[in-house]
Amino acid sequence: MSTSVRRNRRSLGADIAAGNATPKAIILSVLLFFMTAFGTAPRACASSTVGSFEIDGNLVDDSGPGEPIDWLSTPFPAALTTFTDTTGSNDDIFGLGSKENDQTTWQCVTGNAPAKDDVVNEISIPQSSTPVAGEVAFRFVGQQQFVYANWSRLSNNGDAHIDYEFNQLNPAINPASPGCSQMPKRTAGDFLVSFDTDLTHNAISVSAFTWNGTTFVQLPIGRQGVLWDAAVNPGPLTGLQVTGKDVSNLYGELALNVSATIGTIPCNEVLFVSMKTRSSTSLSAELKDRTEVKPVNFTVFNPAGANASGNAFAARFQDALLALDATLPAATPATCTQGVCSSQSGPGANGNTNQVLGVPPPSQPLLSANVLSASSTSTVDPATNTATDTGLAESAGVNVMNGLVTADAIRGVATANASGFNASFSAAGSAFKNLVVNGTQINNVTPNTRVDLPAAVFGAGSFVILFEHTGSVSQPAAGQLTGGTFAADLTVNMIHVHITGVLGGVEAAEVIVSHATAHADFPQPPGCQALVGTVSGDATMVNEQTDPSRLPVVVGFVSIPPQGGHDHQDLDQLSTSLVSSGTSVSDSAGQVLTSGSTSSSFTQAQNVCALPSGGVCTVAATAIRSQANSTSDGGTSSSDPGGTSLLGVSVMGAPPMTASPPPNTTILVPGIGSVTLNEQTCDGGGVPAGTPPTCSGTTSSGITVRAIHVIVSNPNVLGVPQGANVIVGEAHADSSHP
Repeated sequence: MSTSVRRNRRSLGADIAAGNATPKAIILSVLLFFMTAFGTAPRACASSTVGSFEIDGNLVDDSGPGEPIDWLSTPFPAALTTFTDTTGSNDDIFGLGSKENDQTTWQCVTGNAPAKDDVVNEISIPQSSTPVAGEVAFRFVGQQQFVYANWSRLSNNGDAHIDYEFNQLNPAINPASPGCSQMPKRTAGDFLVSFDTDLTHNAISVSAFTWNGTTFVQLPIGRQGVLWDAAVNPGPLTGLQVTGKDVSNLYGELALNVSATIGTIPCNEVLFVSMKTRSSTSLSAELKDRTEVKPVNFTVFNPAGANASGNAFAARFQDALLALDATLPAATPATCTQGVCSSQSGPGANGNTNQVLGVPPPSQPLLSANVLSASSTSTVDPATNTATDTGLAESAGVNVMNGLVTADAIRGVATANASGFNASFSAAGSAFKNLVVNGTQINNVTPNTRVDLPAAVFGAGSFVILFEHTGSVSQPAAGQLTGGTFAADLTVNMIHVHITGVLGGVEAAEVIVSHATAHADFPQPPGCQALVGTVSGDATMVNEQTDPSRLPVVVGFVSIPPQGGHDHQDLDQLSTSLVSSGTSVSDSAGQVLTSGSTSSSFTQAQNVCALPSGGVCTVAATAIRSQANSTSDGGTSSSDPGGTSLLGVSVMGAPPMTASPPPNTTILVPGIGSVTLNEQTCDGGGVPAGTPPTCSGTTSSGITVRAIHVIVSNPNVLGVPQGANVIVGEAHADSSHP
């Protein structure tokens, strides 16, 4: 964690410790400190609701459902971390001479802790099948973050001195000392919350400290009952498994306003926490008992507030002249206005499906089909904390307007996903089989491909749109901590025919085949800002630019949005004016997580022929696969071409190469220009370096891989204009994460 990140969440006390506070701030701090040190004696058994939590020395929610809460509230609406600890000779303890404020003295051993300092598994909670020794929980109340903590101990024959220490370093990598590898080494910005009882004066105190790199500095935490409160049990209580005549002061709990004292902690911050006991109030006192170090859970998901919904239909046709307006299959359920619908709010699943065979009846000239089926499924999963909707529409034996558009099979798929950290959509699975539009077979369909129809025949502005694809994602604003939503939406229409004129008794007709929509949203977990990482990925089977004044011919294009997702295309065959191939696949996928961002794209094809002339391909290949991969996390970013291969490559009829050509192999071709095989470039310029070849960065990187790149720079018998670029098999991936 960088120093700047730690500074952003430090409070006034940390500014004082670092020497950065203004005189006015220092005066305020001194006043708050004296309010804490010399205010009225804290109550041994308080009864307040700091942080909307019952600080009353027990576990039961005495106020009933809603706010305020207690440890046995169901559900428990805070991010919980639990501790367990044994007692007896095998207990994990500190050796003699281990001082709280000096890690060089620490010895982690096993043995018996003094009874009053021995934390034990006595707290029964619904989240654990066995009792625990203590808990730490975080949540937001409004815009303020609070921490709640409790403990149980073996004996009340003395004062309790409990520490909850939060460290940035992992003990498995950075141990506290040679004699204590189980605890983490301290680093500037770590903090400690202590709970101390004074039975003689019937008092409890809570303190907060930050480590400045050398020592602990106390932070002002204001007056009890305002920014903090604490209590111990006055006697027996539900959920505490102890026996004996005097069971008071064996359990304690606290609440502390973190935002106003330590500083708000974002939910994606990596911290480790442990419970420790001291022999006395002083931080120079000897340490006694310890629990296992645990990663802190800051995230509270709310699947009850998540939603998923969608619909699908196999066909819809409208005609003003014929007074037709039909959607097939029929509404399922009956309240659905768009074919087959589903919706789910909160945990659970809902789905519907329907189909119709043989269309017409009724008799009409707009559409015929053998099978029209549709389904929609909506799920909110509390186990994975995700909301997902998938709409699927399939049509077989399709004939639109007496042969204007025909296809053996058409499938439209729309999927939307949302979680507490991001949202994405995907049309993967959408496909055509033997598609023909106005007499022309089309096997290469890029999203939102538009075919304009002759105005003299169909009317001005008539068109066919193939794989009509509209998607969006949204997320909380930058820096927003609470109240936001992650959402994704996608609409797919595999065929959209729009006719403006009069044709064979048809007028102003609209036909949509294989329609699917999907929506998903999930509430932002309080304290969790939108993930700052991004990804990008795309793959293209063919990009053919022969005329700079016109858009290129693009085949098999897939891409993903910056928040991640998945897109996929399968083609049975591929044919443009300059390239042909057999089966081909394009795919791109990526995700953004708290820990990092990853993306990967690939495109592959068999029996490729680029720029054929006189029975000879300028470039031929038995099989090609271009792959680009990118990962960013932990202050490093790398992108590589792993998975890329070119088999049986031949240039101008030469014998096929026996191995995949090295990266950026360029061959001059007389009468054409040049061919580059296995072209690899890094985002921002340069080529991959090292073994294996990699594009590297600190927070971002990216790579583009092209199997075949032909540049036409010479006059040629093919009549291809000079300056033309033909790319076969391109994959791109990049990622970023701070």
